[in-house]
Amino acid sequence: MNARLFLIFFFSVFAFSGFSQISLQDKNRNINRNNVYLELGGTGYYYSINYELLIVKSSATALFGRIGFEYLPIRDADRMVHLPLAANLLLGKKRSKLEIGFGALFRLDFSPNNVGGEGYYLTNPPTRIFMAPVIGYRWNSKPNEYGEQFMIRATFTPLLGMNVFSSTPFFVPWAGISFGRTWQNNWPKKSK
Repeated sequence: MNARLFLIFFFSVFAFSGFSQISLQDKNRNINRNNVYLELGGTGYYYSINYELLIVKSSATALFGRIGFEYLPIRDADRMVHLPLAANLLLGKKRSKLEIGFGALFRLDFSPNNVGGEGYYLTNPPTRIFMAPVIGYRWNSKPNEYGEQFMIRATFTPLLGMNVFSSTPFFVPWAGISFGRTWQNNWPKKSK
């Protein structure tokens, strides 16, 4: 139940912040409003396809909200979906930036023979949540004539959680590298 409330709240924040930022005109071309990237490793664990939206920006900082997706068909019977959600803060005025953030990795297990044991999963489909702090480096290329940029990220993203069988916390040191594209969405006005 708490996981569902968290998801509803998180998606609501994304939706309302996205609508409130439609008129944002970014004169500093080192930060674009939209980012799409493939992350290998990182918060999604094995890989993830991610979308980020600029929520708030000042001259030296930018706050992005992130949602991602990963599908793992491990074996014929095992099917898992990972949903990384995060808020990332970029620090720096140039194309190279320090990235810090905090997120969560939601693991949904759609395996037909899921036998985690009594009390292992509390939802249907079975869900586990891992906390994922982020610290790393982000670089954006020079913008092309349309304002689009190439982006590279390298991050340290440890996964924190609870072992549900022994009620002990665990720490998995993890890292990721990302490649993607950024753009502005400042379309020219239609001429009449």
